Amino acid sequence: MDKELPKIFFDRNASLDVEVIDFAQLFRKLNDITDHDPFAAHKIEFYLILIVTSNSYTHFVDFKSYELLEGSALFVAKNQVHHFTQKLSEADGLCMIFSSLFIAERRFLSDNLKLNRLFNYHIEAPTIHQKEMGEDSFIGIANRLYSEYVFPNSFAKSEILRALLHVLLLKAERTKEVQSTSGAKKHWLEIFSAFKDMLEREYVNTRSSRDYASRLFISYKLLNDIVKKLTGKTVKAFIDDFVTIEIKRYLVSTSLSVSEVGYKTGFEDPANMIKFFKKNTNTTPLKFRQLP
Repeated sequence: MDKELPKIFFDRNASLDVEVIDFAQLFRKLNDITDHDPFAAHKIEFYLILIVTSNSYTHFVDFKSYELLEGSALFVAKNQVHHFTQKLSEADGLCMIFSSLFIAERRFLSDNLKLNRLFNYHIEAPTIHQKEMGEDSFIGIANRLYSEYVFPNSFAKSEILRALLHVLLLKAERTKEVQSTSGAKKHWLEIFSAFKDMLEREYVNTRSSRDYASRLFISYKLLNDIVKKLTGKTVKAFIDDFVTIEIKRYLVSTSLSVSEVGYKTGFEDPANMIKFFKKNTNTTPLKFRQLP
């Protein structure tokens, strides 16, 4: 086990913002990797979409397994811990990878698409299954993305790939919108996304709910109302859950000592981290690390 959690960055293909690869190619590529084990937990610094076109595949994201059937899509966000499984060789499908810069620069062309639900794994499941799409499907647009990616003529290829990916993400966001029963206002989702991004950057320095509200220039009550509406948790409970997941990521994916994990996740005294972790998981860090 590595001392540190492996962080994998997007390897941009020439001038293209998007990489599209089928499962057979992906499986071969994963087996050729030498700088980390793609079949063991690692953190990604990009966005990943897996779409199964036939058979089934099981993928792990943040300590949970997700079974994908024909027509299913899995959306893995930047900073999530995931790993592939050997079942990849038994399924057909397509994998799309794109950088966080691609998201940040565009936030896409439509006001309807802010990725408020799609990659927001704190409030939405990361999967969309065919049965949830009705008469629509991801398979056709995914195949068009792949065909364009391997098309020999490079003229306007990047623009076409971006446009096709835009369509795929709009289809996904539309499905999430239909599924959503929270009735959340759009600006609430935007505030929540800003809060989540800030929490990812600053949780080591502060776990104070009021600090985050102040930095977002909103009242604590508004932030608490938004988080409770979207997640069913208070801001404090949400922050505690977030930090607990970060601790779990380090425990499972690195060989850092419990004390080192405590320092990495913002606890000056390791005993406080152990107490915090036990309160939120009903087990100790060492026992959690030993779980199969």
